[in-house]
Amino acid sequence: MNEKRSVIKGIFQPANRGAEIAAVFTKHGLQSFVKLMGFGSHVDDAADPDLDHHGLAIRIRKVCEDLGPTFIKLGQILSTRPDVLPPVFITELQRLQDNAPAIPVSRIKEQIEAGLHASVEDLFENFDDVPIATASMAQVHRATLKNGDEVVVKVQRPGIESQIENDLALLYYAARFFEATIEEVGIYNPVAIVKEFEKAITEELNFLTEARNTELAREYASKVEGVVISKIYTEFSSPKVITQSYIDGVSIHDIEPGTERGKHFVDIAMEAAFVQIFEDGFFHGDPHPGNMLVTEDGVAFLDWGLVGRLSRAQQDQLVDIIVSIIANDLDGVTRLVMRMGKPEGRVNMRALRSGIAEVAGRYRSLALEQIEITAFMTDVMDLAHEHRIRVNPEYALLTKATATVEGILRTVYPDLDIVGTMKGYAQRLLRERYDTQRVMQGVVSTAVNLNQLLRDVPMQLDQLLMDVEGGNLQIQVSHPALDEHSRAVTILGTRILMGFVTAGLIIGGAVLIAPFSYQVYDISLTPIIGAMFLMTSMGIGLAAIFWHFVTGGPRKIRLSPWFRWLRRK
Repeated sequence: MNEKRSVIKGIFQPANRGAEIAAVFTKHGLQSFVKLMGFGSHVDDAADPDLDHHGLAIRIRKVCEDLGPTFIKLGQILSTRPDVLPPVFITELQRLQDNAPAIPVSRIKEQIEAGLHASVEDLFENFDDVPIATASMAQVHRATLKNGDEVVVKVQRPGIESQIENDLALLYYAARFFEATIEEVGIYNPVAIVKEFEKAITEELNFLTEARNTELAREYASKVEGVVISKIYTEFSSPKVITQSYIDGVSIHDIEPGTERGKHFVDIAMEAAFVQIFEDGFFHGDPHPGNMLVTEDGVAFLDWGLVGRLSRAQQDQLVDIIVSIIANDLDGVTRLVMRMGKPEGRVNMRALRSGIAEVAGRYRSLALEQIEITAFMTDVMDLAHEHRIRVNPEYALLTKATATVEGILRTVYPDLDIVGTMKGYAQRLLRERYDTQRVMQGVVSTAVNLNQLLRDVPMQLDQLLMDVEGGNLQIQVSHPALDEHSRAVTILGTRILMGFVTAGLIIGGAVLIAPFSYQVYDISLTPIIGAMFLMTSMGIGLAAIFWHFVTGGPRKIRLSPWFRWLRRK
């Protein structure tokens, strides 16, 4: 599903899907969204209800649920992007329920047989016709293999790929539309978000990706006692079918808060999260209660379709920011926020530090067990967005995942002291960072790089001098003002060309009709046609003059004044 094909499909998208989307938006009272996207013929003229942010967020969530898998997954991914959406939308989208009506078991068996090239009777000793879970992209059934192993079989819904491909075409169209017409969306980069989403959902459609993630998680989980990950049966898996071992456990909601069992669960989950993030650099991207089970001896993590990965440099940045937060080093937090993102222009460091100090002040009066570290991180990321710093998506996913885990842990064990626990982990991380062996590895690596640099510099200087001597050195100068002049010249040239073409057409038309005299009821039509041509050319000319002197060329729409006006009302 490459972008070029999506663009072509976006142009020739069947009208029925557009009408269906318009109907769902209208059903939830969001007609203005439909009209903005050019589907006004599908809705009536009723105005949208007067909604606050929370009311609008609820309606957007319901729209995603009604529109099916593509929009549910998009909502779930956007819920990991506090750098894109306000907190009220993030909170609401995290509640997206990925439920769907059950598919007839006959179609499920057909999908299994097509994917595994064998009949269900030949593959399994027993296959439960009643699903244990139904989602928008897949359906899950329990089964027993011929060797007696208890397994669960996850089967992709038939026809889901074509629906997602069509929806992606519409999303690309919407992203380009907003990016071309609304100035404020520049920092959000909607097309890049859709590309990121396309990559994520394409990987999720291939169940072998989830199988590889699960096997890698199972390998890493061996480091933490009490963590259980399903075993993948490769011979019973395909891109549309995945078979894994059945895990016997209970829901987190069945654990009585504050009990010893709850404390045991919290200890294991905290240790697992620490290892995933700071040692493996590979963490579960969607650890909601439905993807976690409490087993007899520990915790089971399910559904590894969405994962996050951190490089060693990113892990070190996380260690630094945790230490800075605990030490109340606001300057350190400010510098790290800059490093963890990409500024979209010049950042006022003093204003950024002041904002971080204000955020930190909200938590300073709280007891350690009351401080929610992920809430603090979310506030810091919101501040980064306010200063036009585009945060790395992996950090956004990590913030969302840790916020979910922290909420679960506090539910099971309300007296949990997150900051106090993190101090122990921070000390452990610092010991590992400054371990003699690791420090020596860093020294050796730095020495090797320095040696390579010293060897390369003379050669590069020699090449530079040869280019200067031979006249091959070229210097390119780039400046925003020059780029603007170039754009203005291009626009002016286009207008002059259009003027010549228009004038040529008018003159050519006049020359062609001059030899003829058309009369109707003794009235000559030649001067009437000539007058029409003249009026048309004058209209085009006046429009061009107005466009040039009043608008200065095509501009994007700015929504900020409109939003300020709404707030005043």
